Order: sequence, then C-alpha cells, then structure tokens
Amino acid sequence: MQHDNNNIPYQFYNEKLGVKIKFLTTTRNHEDSIRVISYKALNGRMRSDTCTEKELRRGCFGHDALILHDSISREWKDRLKLKFGNPPELVKKAYFAGFYQADRAAYEFYISYRYGQNNNQKLDLKLVEEYTYNASVLNAVLEVKQDRRAYARALGVQRLDLWLSLSKDVNAFREVAHTLPASKDGLRRKATAYAKDSYVALISGKLQNKNSRKVANKKQMALLDELIAKHTNLDNTMIANIYNTIAEKLDWKPITAQTVANRKKEKNLITHAGRKGVKSLKNNILMQNKRKKPSSPMLYWTLDGWSVELLYQQTTVNEEGKTVTTYHNRLTVVVVLDAFNKYPIGYAIGTHETPELITLACQNAMQHAKELFGQYFMPYQLQSDNYAIKKLTPLYEAMSYLFTPASVGNAKAKIVEPYFNHINKNYCKLLNNWSGHNISSGSKNQPNSDYINKIKKQFPDQDGCISQIQSIINAERSKKAADYGNAWLTAKPEYKILMSQENYLLTFGSNTGYTNRLKGEGLVMTINGQKCWYDCFDLEFRNHADKDWSIQYDTTDLSQVLAVSTDGKERFMLEQKYIQPMAIADRVEGDTLQLARVNQYNNVLIENIKEERGENGRLVGRLLEQPELQDTLAKHLLTDSAGQHKNYKSKARLQIDKNAQKANDKHERKTLKQKEKTYAQEQQDYYAGKIDINDYL
Repeated sequence: MQHDNNNIPYQFYNEKLGVKIKFLTTTRNHEDSIRVISYKALNGRMRSDTCTEKELRRGCFGHDALILHDSISREWKDRLKLKFGNPPELVKKAYFAGFYQADRAAYEFYISYRYGQNNNQKLDLKLVEEYTYNASVLNAVLEVKQDRRAYARALGVQRLDLWLSLSKDVNAFREVAHTLPASKDGLRRKATAYAKDSYVALISGKLQNKNSRKVANKKQMALLDELIAKHTNLDNTMIANIYNTIAEKLDWKPITAQTVANRKKEKNLITHAGRKGVKSLKNNILMQNKRKKPSSPMLYWTLDGWSVELLYQQTTVNEEGKTVTTYHNRLTVVVVLDAFNKYPIGYAIGTHETPELITLACQNAMQHAKELFGQYFMPYQLQSDNYAIKKLTPLYEAMSYLFTPASVGNAKAKIVEPYFNHINKNYCKLLNNWSGHNISSGSKNQPNSDYINKIKKQFPDQDGCISQIQSIINAERSKKAADYGNAWLTAKPEYKILMSQENYLLTFGSNTGYTNRLKGEGLVMTINGQKCWYDCFDLEFRNHADKDWSIQYDTTDLSQVLAVSTDGKERFMLEQKYIQPMAIADRVEGDTLQLARVNQYNNVLIENIKEERGENGRLVGRLLEQPELQDTLAKHLLTDSAGQHKNYKSKARLQIDKNAQKANDKHERKTLKQKEKTYAQEQQDYYAGKIDINDYL
C-alpha cells in the first residue's frame, strides 16, 4: 500500500501529474508552500468554467487535494520547480518512498534470533539494524512489483524494465542505511529469496550453521577443546598440527590455525581456566558482585601485605668477614584499611610478611581506634586473604564481630590492593629511592635504572626507609581523619562494639615468659628491665594465692596487666600498685584516697573472713550436738568456736568461768593502778623533804 509523501508537492493520479493544493495556497497550507493564492480563491478558480485551473482529485482522509499540473500558470510551475526540483524525478522517488514502512516484526525476529552449536548466540545489534532495514525496503519492492501498471504511470512511461527501475529506486532510496544489492540481478535474487523464506533469507549463512564444519561431532570438538585448554598454552599452529595428526588416522577433515583461533574464541568460557587458571576465571569471566562502600567507619576492615617499592641500603658482613653493602632491599608493610574512606587504621612494618607482623598491624589498628574514640572498639566485619589462615583465624575472630575471609584467588574482593597502587603513585614515586612498579605490572613508567644506580649510595638505611613509610601513613591519616571521626559520631550504636581490656590483653598482650605467685606485696615482675608490682581489688583473687600466674601486658600501657592461671581456668585484671610515701610530709593529692582504698579492701576482706568463720562455727556447733559424734569428739578433741571440745551442756559453766576471769582481770588492773599511785606519792614526799639550795642564794 502506497503512502503519500507529505514533503513532495507532486503526485501522479489517474496517469496524470498533479500538484498538492497545500503547496500553492496562503491558507490551509504546507509550511513549504510557495504561497501564491488563498485556498478559497484557488477553490473558486477550479470551479469556474472560465479559469484554466482544473481539480484533479478532491481531498479526503489520507489523501491530499490535487490540482492538474498542466492547468496551472507557467509562473507557478517555475516557482515549484525552483524550490522542489523537476516534477517527474521527484514523483518517481516519492512513489517508491511512499511504500516504505519500518517493519517492527522484522526487528522482533532478528533481536530474538539464536544460532550456534548450542543455539545460544545472538545477532550483533548492528546486524539486527541492517537486516531490519533490508527487510523493510524489500517489503516496499515487493509491493511496487505487484502493480507494474501503477508503477509505470508513476514513472511516466508506457513500458519499463521492472528490476532495472526497482534497482534504481532502491539505490536512490537512502532514508535508511540498507545494504541491498546495487545490481538489478542481485536485487531480483535477494527479493525472490526473501519472498520465499521471509526474514531468515537475509541472515548470513555463517550465522545459520549451514556451512560445512570441519569439526562436526562431539569427539572432534572435545579433542580440540582439551588441546586449547592445555595448561602449557599451546599456540594455534601447534594445536592444529596435533589435531591433524589424530584426524589423519581417524579420517577426519584437517583444520587450520584459524579454525583453532575461532574455536578458542567461541569456547573461551570452557577453556579459560585451563589456559589461565581458576583465579583468572573468577576475576575475568565469572559473575561478580558490585559492592558499595560502608555507610560508616568500623563496619568493614580489610588487610593485606605489600612489598613497598622503596629501596634502602644495608651493610652486612659475609662469610669471609668482608663488609658488603646491598641497595636492592625493600620492606614489607601490612596495612589494615577501613573501607569507609580507605583510612589506614592500622599498620606494621617488617622485612617480610609473617603472622607476627600481621598481628602487630591488627594490634596497631586497635590501639589507633582507642586513640580516636577513647576505647578499644573493634570492627563489625573483618576480611583478609588466606595467608596463614589457620594460625590467624583465632586472632581475626577475637578482634571482630564477623570474620569473612576472601575466597581463594578472588583478588577483587579486597580493596586494599588498589589502595597500595594509590600510595605508590601519590607518595612513593616522589621519592628518589622509588624502585618502580613490579616487573609483572608491565608498566612503561619505570624509573631510569642508570640514574638509580648512580644515586644508590644516597638511599636511606632501614630505619630511614621505615621513617618514610611511617610519614606516608601519617599523611594519609591526617587527610582522612576528620571525615572518619565525624562519620563515627553518627554511626549506629548497635555497630559500635567494644573489646574489653581483658580480651585485648588476651589477644594482643606480650608475655613475661615466666610465672608469678601472689604475695602480700602483690605480684612482682620485671618488664623490659623495670621492676613492677601489681595487685587486684577483686576479692576472689586472694582465694587463688596458691596458683602460679602467667602475665599478659601491653608494652605501650603498663598500668594494667592480665593474670592467667597456668591451667587457663582463671583470669584476673591486675593494676599497677600505687607507691605510697613513707613520710606523711611527702604525701600529695591522691595518696590518702589510694590508702583508704586499700584499707577499705582489707576491711571488707576481714569482714568476709569473720562472716565465713562465724558461719562455720554455727554449722560445727549444730554438728557437735549430734549424739553419735560424742565418742568422736572425745577421741579427736574436736573443739567448738571457744576452743572447747565438750558439748554445749557445759555452756553455763563456761560462761561462769568467763565472768570470773573478767572479774579477776579487773581486780588486777585496779591493784596495779593503786601501786603506781602509791609509788608516785612516795617520790613526791621524798623530794619535798630535801633542802632546796636556791633558798640560800
């Protein structure tokens, strides 16, 4: 079905050339009208018997009103030709274009088309677009072809070479980017095939699995795939040679290196792990989760070790006793990173990565968290790689609410490795002892090796290199500390998890290496050459005075230590003893308070002793009243709380004895006092009877 081209003023109707009235009028007109007469005036002239203008077709739904081209004035014809071009050529072009419509069904067919061995491959979107345009144009070709007479009238001819004319129209039609054949024979074959097989006729045979395959059955494909997946990464030519050696004996078709290349690309999913390893498969082929950063600090920590690309010089003595200086040495830093804003919450520096170095980095992270927030807060989640995982898992689980190790080989699970690249680029590269990127990185931005060798004697020693790394970490902390601390203030309380001082020392504390036993002065030990005294205000601690204690301490804070019994069943927090001055005059503020604290502790302890002894006495008293124990009491002299071994029938006698004893003691005190008074009076009388020599002076 032909559709009027709204932008062309000419159209054939009943084998006559017409002009659309809207391209002539000043009213009810097209925007490109030449505007030579009003619609009303032109309509009147066409109805007049005396005017030359003749109506060719009345306007109706979907069709414009036409005026006979031959009936309009030469002036109007010239103006139309000047603006729009030669009428017959435009009409020809407009006639074919009028049949064109975008074929939505073709698009749906091609977008859902599948091909390949497992019918799982899709057409490229560019091919979908190309095939859809070709189908839409061929639809127009077939419609025009059906009515040759109308097509001839549109072209203004009596006889025509149909395919030649169609070919010219198709070549001229460039409103869409079709790729139909330019020759009439090519167009005829394509249109004939399209009319027979519809949309599939336009799809390349390579995409229809119709070409003869050199590798056709499952055995052949399995052999080729396994050769491709070989861990030795055979090149395409070698794979083809090996395959062809077997194919010759089995009467299979030989293949070329290009066939191998095509198969390698097609079966990359299956062969990738064999050629490049499971780690590469996970990082480059398998589906990965996209993650966003934590919403607040302390929610997610990750850690890893890094050989810092900073060289330092080191002098050693070899086996021959000669001094040798090397300049290729590098240090290792383990960084604990908070993923909130990539804040280096903890780090430790050593010569190489070890479980001990990782422990120090974790301890530094906990200490720095206390510096920032006042207490030992631990992360809600901690992630690490699998280095020494069995040994370090207890540490990781003790210092976090959730420990989630990264899956083996999944480097993308850790954000710390890209962070090292950031440090390398923005800090290390600015220093003269920068060694450059790892050789495996393939980076072209490496330092000048000749100049590095020239200035190697200026490299810092190990301590100097450590200072460089510490400065870098401190600079990173300074830049990010404000945001980190402010975000912590708004963090959800349920995720602010404290680690007790006891758990901290149990997890990270150093050990004296020997055991101690409680004495009156507390536990005495020597730490880093310094003698220290510790004690505990927990009343229960004194009940275990018979035990030996192992001491866990923090080298940065000796105010408290953890005492752990040798069997591990008992643990007590001890505090460093307060040293009181001997002289009262030397007392300072706090001395009296600490003294009172000890006295109060001892008083409570004494009261507890009295209370327990009293309870024991009451229990023993009731026990001694039992008749069956009379002989036992007499035989073994079991005493009561008054030191007596008789039963309580003698209680009255004992009370009389006690009263008599009290009266006797009182009489003795009175007699002694009287004697002291009599002696004093005698002395006074003696002195009074003496001559005072002062009376004669």
